[in-house]
Amino acid sequence: MTDSTLTTTPSAAAMAPTMPANVEELARLVPGFQRGARWFWWIAGLSAVNVACDLGHAGINFVLGLAFTQLAHAVFQSNVAVALFIDALFIGGFYLIGLQAQKGRTWAFALGALLYLCDGLLYLKFEAWLSVAFHAFALFQIGKAFMSLQAARKATGLR
Repeated sequence: MTDSTLTTTPSAAAMAPTMPANVEELARLVPGFQRGARWFWWIAGLSAVNVACDLGHAGINFVLGLAFTQLAHAVFQSNVAVALFIDALFIGGFYLIGLQAQKGRTWAFALGALLYLCDGLLYLKFEAWLSVAFHAFALFQIGKAFMSLQAARKATGLR
């Protein structure tokens, strides 16, 4: 018995890359896609920190956070419970959108980008230019991730 009989060489078919079976698998394989889809989590997380800072009267906030939550606290100053409910809806919504976006769900990108664009327009109305700029940058990164996944879907024929 020789060494060559103990070792097996993989066939060319076994060494060839396999095609992803679905969009979720493809989303994990596209370079940079997950990083772009996780922007929704950053938005949710930093908005939660902004809410905590607002409740603690810290006087600081992150420019990537949501204007919707800040507006809720301004409008419902006398009823913090309502403001916190609105916060939970938006923060939880962006977290869930992030989960679905990372799976390559087109609707999650569309809904998340639309909501964040509307949020950026609120900052634009109040002339918070740094927040507007960061919103634009985040939307660019989200859009870039979405487009890379769409190109990969087209190349692989996945729907």
